[in-house]
Amino acid sequence: MKKFVDHYPMLILGLLLLGAVGIGAYQYYPVHRQRQAFRSLLAEEELRLEEIQQCSEQLPGLLRQVLMLESKTSEFPRLFPNEQGFSRLWEQIMEVMARAQLADQSVRPGEVVCENGLCSVPLEIRCTGSFEQIFELFRSLERFERLIRIEEVTLKNDDSLSGRLTLHARARAFYRSAENAGQNL
Repeated sequence: MKKFVDHYPMLILGLLLLGAVGIGAYQYYPVHRQRQAFRSLLAEEELRLEEIQQCSEQLPGLLRQVLMLESKTSEFPRLFPNEQGFSRLWEQIMEVMARAQLADQSVRPGEVVCENGLCSVPLEIRCTGSFEQIFELFRSLERFERLIRIEEVTLKNDDSLSGRLTLHARARAFYRSAENAGQNL
């Protein structure tokens, strides 16, 4: 028993030391976990910051694209008018044909087709003239205030090979339907 009593102060000191280490570890472990969580949060935030920086570097290019698209969409109401206005359109086409001095003029509309708020009417255009006169007709159609897409062109030389061509073209004139008239599709 004497041996145990001689070592008793050491045992108490050892238990106190072990208790202090236990309390320190108990205090340190939550701080250590918080530090790890904070470090992982910092790493995530750094990744987000890099991503934001990359996106911000792309902003000038996107702004240029938006400005370019805005300039293109400003012509949308002109190219795709709200109303059909076919009588005026045929009148304009006939005026252009007369100005180009084309003979045997014919413009026949087809049945209106509407899809996704955009309507179109097929046109069958026939006339006779020289290559220069027919080319002038196409240039004039290109400058129209309304979009007219030429889908098919057939040029046929006359039988006498006099340089007169017969044009048969299929085109399509576009406009916005009444329910979508106020929108830019």
